[in-house]
Amino acid sequence: EFGADLFVSIHCNAATNPDAQGTETFCYTTGGDSEKLAVCIQEQIVSSLGTVDRGVKTGNFYVLRLTDSPAVLVETAFISNQEEEKRLADDETRDQFSAAIARGITDYLSMIYMKDIDTE
Repeated sequence: EFGADLFVSIHCNAATNPDAQGTETFCYTTGGDSEKLAVCIQEQIVSSLGTVDRGVKTGNFYVLRLTDSPAVLVETAFISNQEEEKRLADDETRDQFSAAIARGITDYLSMIYMKDIDTE
């Protein structure tokens, strides 16, 4: 309702299994702009930080389902995994996650922009 171009929600994952690890990015449904955004962000995080690629998944989350703009929910890493928790506590690593997410967004925006140019 506020006219946002994109919505990106950033989280730390958790699981009862302390060995669970990796990055996953959620969109509400497949086949649309939200999935394209999720793929761009997921690829940047995995390639930049070397996290385990848990993939792009669909999720029936309120913030994804009820957002008018392309929307994704990023689970950066598992805070319940001792090694990943240490990485998440590190300022430099958090900056790397932020930069990777930003690059994913610019990848997505460039793709959308180029699509618009091709149709003119």
